[in-house]
Amino acid sequence: AWLELVIREGKNRQVRRMTARVGFPTLRLVRWRIGDWTLAGLAPGEWRPLTK
Repeated sequence: AWLELVIREGKNRQVRRMTARVGFPTLRLVRWRIGDWTLAGLAPGEWRPLTK
């Protein structure tokens, strides 16, 4: 099953600890967005240069 979480500020391994605490250990963690940068439009393994 996939679970989507939104956190504003995270500490080291926070998501992994939260999901483990409720009985659902994190097997795969995908950060979809960090600040203004997203993975929208990128295929797995694809990359693009960062712009200012």
